Amino acid sequence: MTSLVCCGCGFNPPQQIPAHCLLCGTPKDRFVSEAYVNERCTLKETRVNHRVTRLKAEALGVSVYRVETPHRSVLIDCLPTFNPDIPAVDAILFTHRDFMGASDRYHQHWGSEVYLHEAEHQHPLACHHQVTQPFSNDFEYHGINAFVLGGHTPGFTAYIYQDVLFVCDLVVGSAEDMRFNPFGNREKIRLAAQRLRHLLRRRTVRTVCGFNYVTDFDQWMSYFKKLP
Repeated sequence: MTSLVCCGCGFNPPQQIPAHCLLCGTPKDRFVSEAYVNERCTLKETRVNHRVTRLKAEALGVSVYRVETPHRSVLIDCLPTFNPDIPAVDAILFTHRDFMGASDRYHQHWGSEVYLHEAEHQHPLACHHQVTQPFSNDFEYHGINAFVLGGHTPGFTAYIYQDVLFVCDLVVGSAEDMRFNPFGNREKIRLAAQRLRHLLRRRTVRTVCGFNYVTDFDQWMSYFKKLP
């Protein structure tokens, strides 16, 4: 089993390759093989803190995060290609359907549980993937809190572990350039952001992990609050 990867955003297309990437619009002639990515794109690991590590295939935009709780190892979202050399995880927790990557192969290789909101799993981009733990409401997994926000996609989910927020691409850009993800219902995205702001008022958060950045929470929040 092999997969193709979009060079523009790291998206894995379904079995029938579209003329353009369904996420970023990159033409299909810029889709490359898993072998090409593994050989040419070094997997860079960067410590966020003593419990969280950022994993990023160089030259691809998307990042995933490894969380080491006292009793479980977890990925937030999934790498676009299968790399058998990375340490096993007990579960893969998805923010939404767009970055399921090689999750089926990691599930088969490690026996990892796969968590995805049930509304996401019904979408054509995700229905062919294996999901062992569909959910519809907020939940907790060994200290990792999941909050269903919706907006960008129907079951978009943010996660918080200790003082780290995993927000993926609910917002894109950074600092003065921060804006809501342009894909999805605008009003529902605003409601999702409103709920997230409310949740964060009751928590101590120091770091934000996005789909292509890690940043200080206070600075991030100062711009997030100003979004219309």
